[in-house]
Amino acid sequence: MAELKEKLFSEFAPVSTEEWMAKITADLKGVPFEKKLVWKTGEGFNVNPFYRAEDIEGLKTTESLPGEFPYVRGTKKDNDWKVRQNIEVTCFKGANEKALDILNKGVTSLGFIIKGSDVNAENIATLLDGICPECVELNFNTCNCKAEMLIGILADYFKGKGADLEKCKGSVNYDPFKKPLVKGKENENWVEAAAAVLKAGAALPGYKVLAVNAFYFNNAGAYISQELGYALAWGNELLAKLTEASLDATEVAKKIKFNFGISSNYFMEIAKFRAARWLWAEIVAAYNPACQ
Repeated sequence: MAELKEKLFSEFAPVSTEEWMAKITADLKGVPFEKKLVWKTGEGFNVNPFYRAEDIEGLKTTESLPGEFPYVRGTKKDNDWKVRQNIEVTCFKGANEKALDILNKGVTSLGFIIKGSDVNAENIATLLDGICPECVELNFNTCNCKAEMLIGILADYFKGKGADLEKCKGSVNYDPFKKPLVKGKENENWVEAAAAVLKAGAALPGYKVLAVNAFYFNNAGAYISQELGYALAWGNELLAKLTEASLDATEVAKKIKFNFGISSNYFMEIAKFRAARWLWAEIVAAYNPACQ
């Protein structure tokens, strides 16, 4: 089959960019190419209607592999994608039943949204009954003031079940910038609180406990470039302030999780995630972590 394809394409002479442009210009019959076919994005750059191999010559990212710096194609070498569903918890027994049901239908990652006043060991035990913490990614969103307590409860629960904490993966969504961004209120002591959460998170090596919730900007109507820029600045602020507080850059970076929004702008959103990985890798590298 490969040989047949070779013969097929060899019958066609190569066409240069200049020839393509000449043909397009002729077909436009005087209508300006820039006006008719070039997409002017809200992000501030233009997208041409076609691109060729010469447009990406010299770009290092074209040879980048998964799991290799700067992680443009992801931080993992495997193809283990998670299918996540969030559950807003009003009844812990009911939420547990729903979680077990959707796990049997193919979900591999659970997100639980819990009121801060409901965070206690008994409720968490009810919620996670019958769920293997080593087999399913578990994510928790609760009041910032209860995040540290929740981490401790989870660590104790997993230990009590005989789970290998190194194999337990998930997150606790502690977001020190939620109050100023969503409610417009100052969060004066966030560095101390974030440091306490980070230290508590050491009990769960596979859990990310510091959140960069960039979807706030997305939901507010930000352009992709704005969402990305604010998210990276936000992540850098976490790294900067926590390393100034004598915490290790490697440990801080490992515990940060980015949560982006996503729109129907398919190719631009793919580019956003690739750019986010690349730029974040460069930011972390500037702090000289023990490993990248």
